[in-house]
Formats: sequence, C-alpha cells, structure tokens
Amino acid sequence: QENRRFADLAATAGFAGLGTAAGFAAAMFGLLAIPAGLYAATRIATLAADETHRRWTGVLALPITRTRLVITEAAVTACGMLVVLVGAGLAFQARSPIGIGPALAGVLTVAPVAALSLGAAVLALGWAPHVVAAVGALPVVGGFFLRVVAESIDAPAWLRDLSPFTHLAAVPAVSPDWSATAILTGVAVTLIGIGVLGYSRRDLTT
Repeated sequence: QENRRFADLAATAGFAGLGTAAGFAAAMFGLLAIPAGLYAATRIATLAADETHRRWTGVLALPITRTRLVITEAAVTACGMLVVLVGAGLAFQARSPIGIGPALAGVLTVAPVAALSLGAAVLALGWAPHVVAAVGALPVVGGFFLRVVAESIDAPAWLRDLSPFTHLAAVPAVSPDWSATAILTGVAVTLIGIGVLGYSRRDLTT
C-alpha cells in the first residue's frame, strides 16, 4: 500500500510506471542525468578556475591553439560522463532483473540531457567564465526541478517542454525517442561550438 502511494506521488511529479521493474529502472536512469551533468559542469568549472589562478599559463604558452585545448577538454569530459553513466547502469543491472542491453539503452538515453550541462558549461567558459558551474548545472538541476514543479501543478505544456527531462523517453519501459535524442544532442553540440568560439576570442587570465 505504501509503495503504491509512493508510486502515485511520483507519477504526479512526472515519474510514472514505478510499479514495474522497467518503469522503476527508467526513473532511476533519468535521475542519473543529474550527477553526470554536474560532473561535466564541475570539470569545466575547474578549467575556468585554473585559468583564474594562472595555473594554465605554462600550457597556454605552448604552441597549441585555444580551440584545440577546450575541444580536447570537452571531449575528455564527455568520455568521463559516459563512463559515469555506463558504470551506474551496469551496477544497477547487476542488482535488478533488467538485462544489460536495456540497462545500457536506458542510461545512454539520458546522456543528451547530461550533455546539455557540458554544453552550457563550455558556453559559460567562453563568454562568462566566472559562472561556469552555475550555468553548467542549470540544465540538469534547474530542468529537473522545473519538471517536478510543472507536473505537480499541472502547468501548461509549453512550460513543461522547457525542461529537457520532459523529452526523455522512459527507456527501458518504452522505446527510445530518437528524434528527441538527436535534438538534445544537437543543442548540446551547438552550445559547445558557441562556447569554443567565445573562448578562442576572449581575453584570458594568464
């Protein structure tokens, strides 16, 4: 009875299907976007802090372009983010009836939402380096709370759609939404591109 009540409350907040193993897994995988996104945001924020404290002066003096530097950092961060997601998915699968394939599909489905945090952090690195952590956290932290509040108060659809979590398919309970995945990934890549452009042009603290 208590589990059913919890499932009803979660459904009100936008996390339906907790009464089944697949639905519960989908909800847990959706939440993984938050730590993965925060990992990306804090790593890029560390790059900004290193610049502010002049720890990158020697590196920037080398014959390496700023564009290459920030793209490399973003690529390494993206790989680390995927390791976090896949590792969490495999750990969850080991303690659940969900198979490896559905578990990996579930965690990789949320990767574009976490990638939005990476994109936002790189965007801030290029144009507002003093707020990298806050801007980078906005897509996952702000997006999650917006989703919960919007669902709880039955907000208009346009308001719900502002949260990237609204566009996540509940994998493995349902099939992946490849269109939403492509759009979210495209937005993340665009943010990274704009951030790289700003980083290559702005004055650096050296």
